[in-house]
Amino acid sequence: MSVYQYLEYTVLAAHTLPEDLSSYDVIVISTPTTLYEDDSLQAIKKYVESGGGLLLMAEENNKDGTTLVINQIAQEFSITFNVDRIFDQQYYLQHTSWITLTAFPEHPIFEGIRTVVYTSGCSLVSDGGVLLQTTDSAYAQKYDGIATYEKGETPGCMVIKEVGDGRVVACGDKELFDTYSPLGDNTLFALNVVDWLAGSEPRIRERLLYKQEAAELIPKAKLAVEAAKEKGLQEVFPRSVEMAESLIVEAETLYNAYDYFGSHQKAMQARDFILDGEGQAEALVQEKTDQAHICLEAIEKAAHQYLPSQLEAAQYYFQEIESQATYNQRIEKADEALQRCEEIRSELRGAAENEIAAAEEKIQSYRGLFGRTLHHSARVHLENATDSYEKGEFGDAILMAKQSQDFSDQAAEAQKKDYILLVGIVLVAILGLYILLRK
Repeated sequence: MSVYQYLEYTVLAAHTLPEDLSSYDVIVISTPTTLYEDDSLQAIKKYVESGGGLLLMAEENNKDGTTLVINQIAQEFSITFNVDRIFDQQYYLQHTSWITLTAFPEHPIFEGIRTVVYTSGCSLVSDGGVLLQTTDSAYAQKYDGIATYEKGETPGCMVIKEVGDGRVVACGDKELFDTYSPLGDNTLFALNVVDWLAGSEPRIRERLLYKQEAAELIPKAKLAVEAAKEKGLQEVFPRSVEMAESLIVEAETLYNAYDYFGSHQKAMQARDFILDGEGQAEALVQEKTDQAHICLEAIEKAAHQYLPSQLEAAQYYFQEIESQATYNQRIEKADEALQRCEEIRSELRGAAENEIAAAEEKIQSYRGLFGRTLHHSARVHLENATDSYEKGEFGDAILMAKQSQDFSDQAAEAQKKDYILLVGIVLVAILGLYILLRK
């Protein structure tokens, strides 16, 4: 696996040195085998001094016993790769020649780096620059076993230096950037190296910032998803949960691919999907709750008087809404409260219709001279009952219709006087006729 796949640069591979180097941010020269012409060496040196970045990579070089070609270039910058291999019998990974480095000089390329695994690399020396040294327990020896550094001499393994307006990094382990880049923080370190060589130090700090933020945000997004599931979000808005889970997987994939900015963005999107989904779910619950509340408020007075037990049942379901664990359960309680409220409303509507019909019938049956004031009151109350019915105020409609009937009943009692008067008139007429006939 190569670190170059994670770079935010266009990577061009070439077996020969391009004639025009000025268009490149960084040039990487790894274990060359052919000596360079003097004009090529001068072109490289001029490129660096003019602001270019140069990465020189060697290897242990013990098998062929020479670092002649790489040193041909390195020595232009007062750097020398040694013909040896570094070992460490205390700080190593799998093999004593795979040494682990955890102490670093203060420099931008080491920001955020905890461990670099230096695999079968050589030592090097430099006149000036920042030298990354190994531990006190490290030593170096040639391929034939002859020591070049004893324990305690802390052989150097990497040089970082500025030359003119440009920058140079020399590393005695090319596999750190390639085959063994997944070990330790090798990949992150390699990305830092390239950014520093390209003069893009802000990218190093930005990468570290997003790395930290993504590392914090991904677990938070996962917790948010789990919390949303406990509240049943997937039952109400399943897409919110599905998208969030998918984005978290993408965030983890990007994080492992060192795209911390992309990882951070995906984790934020995952969190936002959950927040939006929960917001919609809460809005739906609130809508259902408001519907039930409005209905109960409208029928409470009448239901308390005419259907108290049914009202109590509806109010029980309404009061249970907030104590439910999931959105669906809260919605179900609100729907149940609303359904029972509508049933009460329907019964009250039917009762109001019956009372109004009875009031109308009694008003229509009135035919008299006495009780007209009562009859008028009956008609007024019937009109009020009808108005209340049309407004959905069925309790008031029932009350007004019953009062209308009471006035009609009183008018009916008064109407009996009409019959008495009529009988009296008839009797007087008969008596008058009788008297006339007797004469």
